[in-house]
Amino acid sequence: MDVVLRPINDRFFHEQVLPFFQRAMGDAAGALEALSNHLGDAQAFTLCQRLASSALPGGVGSVDSDGWMDLVDRLVFQPWHEAPGGWEVGGSPGGYADEWDEALNLALMVEDPAYPYWDTKAARTVRDNFRRRPPGEQGLASLLAGQWDPFPEFPPDRVFVTQGRGEYAVRERFAFADWAWRPAKTVVHWQVNLPRKLERLLAREQERMKLPSLPERDEVLGYWTGRLSQPPPLSVLFSGLGPNAATWIRELGALTLHLRTAAQTKQGLAALVTRGTTVRL
Repeated sequence: MDVVLRPINDRFFHEQVLPFFQRAMGDAAGALEALSNHLGDAQAFTLCQRLASSALPGGVGSVDSDGWMDLVDRLVFQPWHEAPGGWEVGGSPGGYADEWDEALNLALMVEDPAYPYWDTKAARTVRDNFRRRPPGEQGLASLLAGQWDPFPEFPPDRVFVTQGRGEYAVRERFAFADWAWRPAKTVVHWQVNLPRKLERLLAREQERMKLPSLPERDEVLGYWTGRLSQPPPLSVLFSGLGPNAATWIRELGALTLHLRTAAQTKQGLAALVTRGTTVRL
């Protein structure tokens, strides 16, 4: 299983996508007709019209499932911008994709100061529990696991499903699904706090290795924070932690680059767990 992260137009998501999904829970045809009035994108407009014309009375279960999945994928995971004729898709989507377990491992290394990344069995247990019911307040790791914040006004696992994971607890104001998003203001907050969390990770690694100082510390931190374009060619960081550990420096740099780019362009982030081969976008 892979996880894909994509930047999203924050205003489009707030003004069009979220209200559309909320209304579609009970009135899919009406939601499709209303959304189509704001679209200049020919493909999405055609999908809306076709789905609305064939829909039975009721919510999302009343529309063609394949067409609905195509529409949701286009609304959530494509780069939208406002044009004179309505909202349109333009440009390449960009983003980040990796094997889900490995991406979650990297995110937990950054977000959770108690995550035992050096202990294969214990770290696996943490990740497995995280996927079953992802807690909030773990930043990027919670997003990758599908937890929703802010709490949505609709059950997200009824909108889009790839693995069948999901929960919608209104009383707890807790929701997770195979996909999730974060608004631009949250992404900016993550980016502001990222250097401190990366320094914390390096301090933990220095303590694990029992070194008086960490070689290549400044070069690695510079790469992770975007001050340097390449990591050091050789580093002792994460040595002795298995075959995948050798790639952690570069992989974490790719993940932080995506977060930094979204923050700088004032975009939100959407995550989707899917199946397929590992790719770098």
